[in-house]
Amino acid sequence: AMTKAATHEGERTTTIYASQTGVAALYYAANMDVNTDGAAKSYHPDDPRGRTIAFNNIANAIWRIYDADGADITCAPRKGACYARFIATFEAARDADYNPTGHPRVTTDDMIPWKRDDALGRPTPCRIESGPFEGYFVTQTSLIADRSKPVCDQGRYLDSFSYNAVVVPKRADWRAQGVVTDEGDLVVLRDADSGRVAYAINGDRGPPKKIGEGSIALAAALSGATLTGEETYDDVKALARARVQYVTFPKDDIRRLVGGPFTQADIDREGARLFAQWGGAERLDQCALLAESSAGAPVTPSAPP
Repeated sequence: AMTKAATHEGERTTTIYASQTGVAALYYAANMDVNTDGAAKSYHPDDPRGRTIAFNNIANAIWRIYDADGADITCAPRKGACYARFIATFEAARDADYNPTGHPRVTTDDMIPWKRDDALGRPTPCRIESGPFEGYFVTQTSLIADRSKPVCDQGRYLDSFSYNAVVVPKRADWRAQGVVTDEGDLVVLRDADSGRVAYAINGDRGPPKKIGEGSIALAAALSGATLTGEETYDDVKALARARVQYVTFPKDDIRRLVGGPFTQADIDREGARLFAQWGGAERLDQCALLAESSAGAPVTPSAPP
C-alpha cells in the first residue's frame, strides 16, 4: 500500500505517498514545467530573452539583481515589468563586463558558475570555450555527471536535452522505508493525458516551493515531440505537461546500479525493470485514485496513443 509520507507546500498542496513494503517508492501527481539547466544551449548572452538561439531566457538563470548603487532590486513574479527589470539589469551587467563597481550586477547561484577572468581581474560567468556551443553560458545541475571535468566545463553536468530528468525541490525530505530521495534516483513518469510512460532520474534541484519540473528530453518524451536542437524559449515552454504521475525509487540510484557512467538507455532499462517489479501500470492506476492533478481533477490516465 502507498500511504501519506509528506506534504509539499507551494502554489498548491501536493501529497507525497510512500510504499511501506516491497520496492521502496514514492508517488505524487503534479504538472511538469520544463527545466533547461544542463543543456549547452540554455542561455546565451546575446539572446537574453531566448528568442533566437537560446532555449531559455536569462531571467530564469538569475537569483538576485542589484542596481548600480548595490541596492537589491529583485522582484517577483518575473513577468511584465519585473521580467523587463531582470533582462535590463542583466544587459547592463553584461555590457559592463560584469564589473560590480558602479554598475548593475546579477547573481546566478547554482545555475551558471563564475570564474576569475585574469584579464579583467574579476569573476565573470563561465562560457563554453569551444565547439558548436561556443559562447553559450555553462549551466549547472546538482547531479554531477562527470566529476573529472572542471566546474566551467559543460560536460560536468547532466544534459537536459539528452537525458530524462526530474527536478526535485530543494530541501525536500521525502522518504520511503526510511530512505530519502536525492539525485540519481530512478523515476517512472506517466502523462495522464497522453498515457505515455518515460523513465528518468532525479537530475537537479529547484526552488523549495516548486514541484513539477522535468528536463527538455523528458517533457518531449511525455508529449511525443521530436526535438531538433533549434528550439526557442517559446518552443521549449510548449513542451510543458499539465498532469503527470511521478513514481520515484529512493533506494535505486542509477550510478550505483550501473557502477559508473550511465546512458539514457541504462535509465530506460533499469527504470522498466523497477516499474514492473513495483507493480507497473496496474498499480499506477490505483495510485491515480490517491491524488489530484494540479487542475484539481482526478488523475485518470488516458490510453497510450
